[in-house]
Amino acid sequence: MLGRVTVGLFFILLLWGNLVAGLKAGLACPDWPLCHGKVLPPFRLDIYMEFLHRVIAGTAGVALVVLSYRRFRHYRGGAKAVPALAVTLLALEIVMGGAVVLLQIPVRLTTVHFTTGLIVFLLAYYMMVFDGVRTSPSFSVRGYPGLFFGMGVLVFLLATLGAYVRHADAGLSLPDWPTSLGGLTPGVLADGVLIQFSHRVVAALVALTVVALWAATRLDDHLGRHRRMAGGLVLLILAQVAVGGAVVLTRLYFLSTALHLAVALAMLMMLARMWVRELSPGGTSS
Repeated sequence: MLGRVTVGLFFILLLWGNLVAGLKAGLACPDWPLCHGKVLPPFRLDIYMEFLHRVIAGTAGVALVVLSYRRFRHYRGGAKAVPALAVTLLALEIVMGGAVVLLQIPVRLTTVHFTTGLIVFLLAYYMMVFDGVRTSPSFSVRGYPGLFFGMGVLVFLLATLGAYVRHADAGLSLPDWPTSLGGLTPGVLADGVLIQFSHRVVAALVALTVVALWAATRLDDHLGRHRRMAGGLVLLILAQVAVGGAVVLTRLYFLSTALHLAVALAMLMMLARMWVRELSPGGTSS
């Protein structure tokens, strides 16, 4: 139960952070760790969006520390590195969160802040699945598990690049969709155009990979056990492409950008589930 709660809290935290960024409310609390010098700040939408972001982060952080402590006690050998890394990255997240506010470093640090949070989310998912009592921790990037792990890395890179597009204010460098400045490729690849077009290229690569996986589940007997989830991935990537277009056409409307991230997180969790399934006794790690 604690594992599911922790994963759920970090899922909400990532989405809430996206909403805060979409509303340009990241600096609505100009101080840290207090907000306008108070534990309970004055009521205003942007202030409370950022304030609630901190509240959710604090709650998720406490849940992660407790979960990591339990897993550290039950894990053996090198697996103990997972909860240790989760807590270490959480501490780094707290420091970076304060630095973003106090030093007002918007682009590189905020992208690293998001990326670190995404890694913590995935580590929490791992600890949710492997409790060290009923299910021993396992890890493999060879064979079939490596296929799903690699696809997960690709989606992770896509999400990270998407965060950089936003933080670099490049989200409307290509103001049209599905074309890029009126063509298949933009005439000039520089600055924001290069950043946003790179995001579209990686998105296309992810889409092709997902479709290829679905096709493989119909040809490979072993992968056939993942056919239903592979079909779900195809639906998610189609939704992601449509929502990505909506993000541009609505000129970065904050709800569309949050939905864009939510679909990406759903894809990551589905790939993680397929990876874990390959690590189970009925799967294969070779």
